[in-house]
Amino acid sequence: MTWIFQLKQYRGPILFFSAMISLFVLLQLWHARSASEDKKEERERQLKGIALIMNAQSPKMIVDARLDSVTYNDEIMRISYTLTKTSKDEVDSDVFTKDKKALAASVSCDEKGLGPFVKSGLLIKYTINDSSSAPIADFQISKSDCL
Repeated sequence: MTWIFQLKQYRGPILFFSAMISLFVLLQLWHARSASEDKKEERERQLKGIALIMNAQSPKMIVDARLDSVTYNDEIMRISYTLTKTSKDEVDSDVFTKDKKALAASVSCDEKGLGPFVKSGLLIKYTINDSSSAPIADFQISKSDCL
């Protein structure tokens, strides 16, 4: 009987410490959840900023190619180029697409620029048009292309 009496005597501090521990655990869970949301928002902000800067530089000439536009929305970045001195009839589309995808993968997966974003789930869709705006190649670079 003595231990029951002692337990009743410490009921207040036991309830207080139990409530404080529960509150601490809930606070830690909330903080972990909000921190991951903050990281996602920061990533979205960075990618939108990169797309905005790249798009502000367009049209930009790069050795007979013109960067037309760069847009970003929902983990997908779209980059559009026009080959200013090439016609669709002059190019074997399959070979061209294969070569340009390999080149784009090496550039897009580089540690500088978009590489860390691609390796963590960003999808980059490239569109390459000829001088008359006819599509020559459409391909995408994803995390699996960076292995």
